[in-house]
Amino acid sequence: MQNDDLVPDPVIPEGTPSEDASKGKDKAPARPQSERQKPLSAQEFLFPSRLQVTPTPINRLLLVGSCLSTELSKRLGKISGDVKHDFILFNNAAQLPEELPAPPGEYTMQILQIALRTLLTDQIVLFKEFRDKSMFGAILDRGMNTIDVMLEAGLKYQRAYHFPALVTNFIVPSTPIAACLVEEATSSDIAWIVRRLNEHLADRVADLKNVYLLDTDALAGALGKDAILDDWYQIFSHNAAFFNDWVERAAHPFYYPYGALRIGDFMPSGMEPFFSLIWRAIEAKIRALRQVDQVKLVIFDLDNTLWRGQIAEHYREGADHPLAAAWPQGLPEAIHHLRARGILVAICSKNDEEIVRERWDLAIPNRWLKLEDFVAAKINWQPKAVNIADILEATGLTPKSVVFVDDNPLEREAVATAFPAIRIIGDNPFLTRSILLRAPETQVAVLTQESARRENMIRKQIEREHERAVMSREEFLRGLDCKLEAEIITDESHPRFARALELINKTNQFNTTGRRWPASEIAALLAGGGRLIIATVSDKFTDYGLIGVIILNGATIEQFVMSCRVLGLEIEKAALSAAIGLARANGSRSIRALMQPTKENRVSQDVYLKAGFTPEDDAFVFDGNELPCPEHIVLTLTT
Repeated sequence: MQNDDLVPDPVIPEGTPSEDASKGKDKAPARPQSERQKPLSAQEFLFPSRLQVTPTPINRLLLVGSCLSTELSKRLGKISGDVKHDFILFNNAAQLPEELPAPPGEYTMQILQIALRTLLTDQIVLFKEFRDKSMFGAILDRGMNTIDVMLEAGLKYQRAYHFPALVTNFIVPSTPIAACLVEEATSSDIAWIVRRLNEHLADRVADLKNVYLLDTDALAGALGKDAILDDWYQIFSHNAAFFNDWVERAAHPFYYPYGALRIGDFMPSGMEPFFSLIWRAIEAKIRALRQVDQVKLVIFDLDNTLWRGQIAEHYREGADHPLAAAWPQGLPEAIHHLRARGILVAICSKNDEEIVRERWDLAIPNRWLKLEDFVAAKINWQPKAVNIADILEATGLTPKSVVFVDDNPLEREAVATAFPAIRIIGDNPFLTRSILLRAPETQVAVLTQESARRENMIRKQIEREHERAVMSREEFLRGLDCKLEAEIITDESHPRFARALELINKTNQFNTTGRRWPASEIAALLAGGGRLIIATVSDKFTDYGLIGVIILNGATIEQFVMSCRVLGLEIEKAALSAAIGLARANGSRSIRALMQPTKENRVSQDVYLKAGFTPEDDAFVFDGNELPCPEHIVLTLTT
C-alpha cells in the first residue's frame, strides 16, 4: 500500500529549475505568493513564537544598570507594549536605595547590567604600557573581583524578595585589540579579556539562586556588532551603543564649521532592533521560567518530515535515496536535545510498520536516531487523530502540552480539528528544528532528576498499564509494592525546591486550583510559616520521583498538584493523609482545602470528597479524626 501523505512543495528560488524537472519529471507547482514564507525578524528567528498560546505574564520590571540601560528604559514602553518598569542607575558598585520604587510583589523580574568600563577602567586607554604582560593579568583579576562585588550589590533586592533576575554580559569587540598579529586571541588581547570576563560572569550567575544570564553578546552578534558597538570611534572600555543622530548634536559651526555630520548617514545604527531583540529575550526567559505553554511531548510524522520522500517508495536497498543533507540531517540532533530536556518524543505515521522498521536505517542518516528513542510509535493506516488519542492516553498528557509535526496540510488540519489545543508545525521543514530548539516553550530553567528520567518513567508506566489491564484491581494494587515518601520543604534552599516548583507550574489535570506560583511567592509563603509537602513514589516497575506537592499554609491546603502518571493508584489519598497528620501535629483540628474548578482539572475536582472532606462555602473541610493511608501503600513522613 502506498503512503497517502502529500509531498510538500519544494522551496525553490524563482527562475531556478527543480532537480526533478532536470530529470524530465513533472515540476512541482510553485506556491502562491500569499503562501510563501515571509522573511523572519531577528526576534522571531532567535526566539520563535509559533508555540506561544498564552500571553506572557509580566507585571512590572526592574532595570538596574548603567547609561546603556538608561537608553533601554527610554524605549521599553514603546517596545514592550507599555509594560511597567522602574530604572535605577548603577555604576561602580554604588549602593542601591534602601527601598524599591514599587512594592516588591509587583515585580516580575529584575534585569541587572554591569558596565564593562567599571571592570576594565580607563587604564586600558594607555595601551602602550601593556608591553608588560603582567598588566593584562592584573586587569583580568581586578575585573573578575569587581564582577563579584557588582553582583553582590546589584542583586540586593533579588536576594531580599526572591523575584528572578537576569544579568547581561558584555559585548565582545568585533575585532582583536592586540599590539600585533601574533598576540591576537591570546591573553594579551583586550577582546580575549572580555571573553574571559563573560565566562567568569556566567560561572558566578550559575551559582546564584533564581538568577540567569542574558547573553547580550550573542544577541549583538546575531544582528551584527558593526551596527551596534561604538568602539570604532569611542574607547574600547565604553562598550556601549551608538545612534543614528550621534554627533549631529555637536555639529555647531563654532567648533565644526563644515556642516552637520550625522553617523546614520554613513553608518546606520542597529540599536532599535537590538533593544527590541533584548526585550524579546527577556520575554522568552520569563516564559521559560514561568513554564508558560510548556511543551511536554512532540509527535512526529515520518515521510517528508523526518526524511525526504516516502520510505516505502524511495528507500529500497540498492536504490538512490533522496538527499539527506540540510533539514533532515538536523532533526535527529534536535530530537535528542528535546529528550535531554525531559521532553517526550513519539511517532504518528500512516505507513506500513514492518517496512518502516526494516528500512529505518536507510532513511535516517548515520543511524543517529533509532525507533526505540521514541516513547511511543503509532505506525499504521488509522486516522492520525485516533493514533494521537492513543498516545495521549498512554502518556497521560493533555493536547495543550503537545506539538504535532507533519508536512501534510490535510493531516495538520484534521489533527487541529480533532484537538484544537494541540500546537502544529511542519509547514516549512527549514524552520522545524529551529522552532523546537529555540522556542521558550521547550526550554526549562533547571533540569531536575525527574525531568531527566521522565522518558524511562513513561515507558515503565505503559508497562504497568499493560499489567493492570489483565488483572483485577485488588490483585494489581496488592502486588504493586507501592511506597510513598512524604517530605517537608520549609525554605527555598531545599534541594527538591526546584522540582516542586516545576511540578506546581507544569501540572494541568490534577491541579486543584490551576494557580501558577512564581518562586518569589512560594518563598514568601514558606518564610511566613507555610510548608510544601512533597510526595516521592516508587513501585515494582520504577521510581517515579517527586510526583506530588501539597501547599499547606497553616490549616489550609492552598493547592494540591500531582502527576497523572500515578493516577488511579490512590496516591492522592496517601498524600492527603500525610498533610492532615502534619496539620494536626501543628495543633490544627479543622483542615480547609481550596478548590477552583477549571476546564482542565476535572480529574482532581472530587479528590477531597473521596477523602472524606465536606463541602463548605468555597472550600472543603476535614473534621474527622484521621485519614488512613490505603493498605497497599507504605507511607513514610519525614519532618
